[in-house]
Amino acid sequence: MKKRISGFFAKMTKNFWLKLLALVLAVMIWLVVVSIDNPVKDQNFTQIPVSVLNGEVFESAGEAYELAETSKYVTVTVRAERMVLSQLSRDDFTATIDMNNYSNGRVPINVKANRLADRIVSITPRTAYASVHVEELGTKQFSIDYEITGTPADGYSVGSVNLANNVVRVQGPESLVDTIDRAIVRVSAQGMTRDMRTEAPIIFIDRNGEEVDTTNLELSRSTISVSVEIWEDKEVSVAYSYTGTPAEGFAATGKITSTINTITVGGDPEVLSTLASVNIPSSEIDITGATENVMKTIDISAYLPAGVNIANKQDETVASVTVEIVAMSLLNVEVPASNITIVNEPEGYTVHIGGGATSVVTSVRGLPEILASVNGTMLTGHIDMEDVKIKNNIDEWTPGLYDAEVTFAYPEGVYSSGVTTMVKVFVQSGTATDISEPTENDN
Repeated sequence: MKKRISGFFAKMTKNFWLKLLALVLAVMIWLVVVSIDNPVKDQNFTQIPVSVLNGEVFESAGEAYELAETSKYVTVTVRAERMVLSQLSRDDFTATIDMNNYSNGRVPINVKANRLADRIVSITPRTAYASVHVEELGTKQFSIDYEITGTPADGYSVGSVNLANNVVRVQGPESLVDTIDRAIVRVSAQGMTRDMRTEAPIIFIDRNGEEVDTTNLELSRSTISVSVEIWEDKEVSVAYSYTGTPAEGFAATGKITSTINTITVGGDPEVLSTLASVNIPSSEIDITGATENVMKTIDISAYLPAGVNIANKQDETVASVTVEIVAMSLLNVEVPASNITIVNEPEGYTVHIGGGATSVVTSVRGLPEILASVNGTMLTGHIDMEDVKIKNNIDEWTPGLYDAEVTFAYPEGVYSSGVTTMVKVFVQSGTATDISEPTENDN
């Protein structure tokens, strides 16, 4: 046994230096092969987001910071074996800046690997420092408005819109906060047929109508709950009327024209079920003293009942309304004497229209189409003997002929011409009928 071990040892030590040299050469050849097949290389990884640490150090000092656009992402050069590099992506790296290290507008960028770090030779940021702008901290509060995008299904419209909260507070760099003009939420009603409730993000708009990037802003809330009612539409008529009287000699034909005669509305189903028309008050159109057509613009939406709105916000609601005014025509008509009554007849006297007249001629005004069907039998009148007494300066009645004014009542659409109708009335004592009428009265 000892001889065998001794023989083996002798063989192993024979030519020892040659064997050691062969081993070293083998290792070197292996290293060369490995380095050729899996070399150490450099590779760039881009768009690695830069995170901020300890940013509150500025807020506690009443200041705010903002990363330059060129510093929000960093490109790094990573040195490692090819096999290692092939397993990495930009998501395997974290870039940070620590605001405790801020100095003169710059903060060093630190990049580390999240995995395979022990197999990476080096990580070198292309930009060693991030540019940071520091300014006064600004705070503002905004009322939140809403915008409805899209349109509901045919026959439906957007009703009331309610926000769970209507105020948002914004804090951040003063120069950025000052660019904000308003805060809104956008809600799509496209194709909707029923009420909806959604959580919508708050969007900030600048004075140019562009959205504001809120990355560097602190918000009291970023979303808000919005409830939208979807109403079924209904088309209703619009009724117009007017008040007042045109100038003398003119009349309203009753013809009213408008650019809007029907309107589509939406609202509470119970209210809509009883709504047949939108009635515009007559006080909106006053034709008093008019000598020509009266035109008026009226916003119909101002007269919708509570719980009812215009269905389509783009629909025109301001109507141009015209009431037709025309000059009236003159017509002479014979009114039967039997249509004229005597009132306040003197006691002890009998009064009748003198001269044996069976009719009285008077002139009237009116629209031609109305006067075409007017005749004297349609008018009635009366003579007031108290008025006759005053106008004729009579102290005591005596038989005779007297001038008297006839006051007429006119049918609808017929008016006085403005010319007084005068007749002679015969006053006689008692009830005698055989007393001849005098031809003149000088009393």
